[in-house]
Amino acid sequence: MMKGWKQVVILGLSLSTLLLMPGSAFSSQRMIDFSSLDPNQPYRLSGTLYLPENAASPVPAIVLVHGTMGIDQRGELYRQPLLDAGIAIFEVDFKTGIFNGPMDRPKPDTFLPMAFAALKELRKLPSVDPNRIGIMGFSLGGNIALRTAMETNVKRWMGNDEGFVAFVMFYPVCNHFTKEFEQSGSKLTGDPMIVFYGTEDAFGEDRAVPELKSVLAKEYNFQLDTVEYAGATHGFNLDAPEMTAFDPAAKGMRVHIKWDPEAANDSVTKVMAFLRHNLAAK
Repeated sequence: MMKGWKQVVILGLSLSTLLLMPGSAFSSQRMIDFSSLDPNQPYRLSGTLYLPENAASPVPAIVLVHGTMGIDQRGELYRQPLLDAGIAIFEVDFKTGIFNGPMDRPKPDTFLPMAFAALKELRKLPSVDPNRIGIMGFSLGGNIALRTAMETNVKRWMGNDEGFVAFVMFYPVCNHFTKEFEQSGSKLTGDPMIVFYGTEDAFGEDRAVPELKSVLAKEYNFQLDTVEYAGATHGFNLDAPEMTAFDPAAKGMRVHIKWDPEAANDSVTKVMAFLRHNLAAK
């Protein structure tokens, strides 16, 4: 397609998932079926587990959660660097059979028992270190990851078990989360968190992320790591044609998405540094 080509889509109805090509350096890749922990909404779910090549002992892992569009090229961008660092990936599908796009997308809290169910699934596997599991998400997935860091949510869905131990979030739509978090009376688990965002994000992350960082520092004495990319849009790490998509949660109900290779590549480097320090090195 010609450079600069644009399309208008209904978010969630375009961009097919990339298939793995033969010769990829994975020693293990398999589908895992599981169910949400919510007995009132026992959704059947699935995910693909990728294990590092030649893993000789239980390895750290992340649960990887997509955005409203579903599984797409963003997971592909970070997959091999994570595997090369000895970190397993459980890329989950929280869309198929649950929603189609932004108009019927459930509220973020609906996905919490799914995310914690994925954590429980990983802890069953002898190949995964049960004490070194983090979560990483894009947009909707990033917002879900934020909410799994709240003590009240961990207690509700995990009981006395521990939750995730590291959190990586891309443009997680913080504008509503900050107020909800303050009103909840919850605390954070205290585990390390990092947020990546662009200054041209259609969900107002240029204001909302610094505001969340300030609130967490002043009221909870928690240091949120943040990485800001000047001029980057929502979905800056989605290697696909530039587009404008409908989403009622965005400014003017439109979200502009444009691939930014410099920001995307820099985010890979910073994600790996964060996870090596806070997950792989534990």
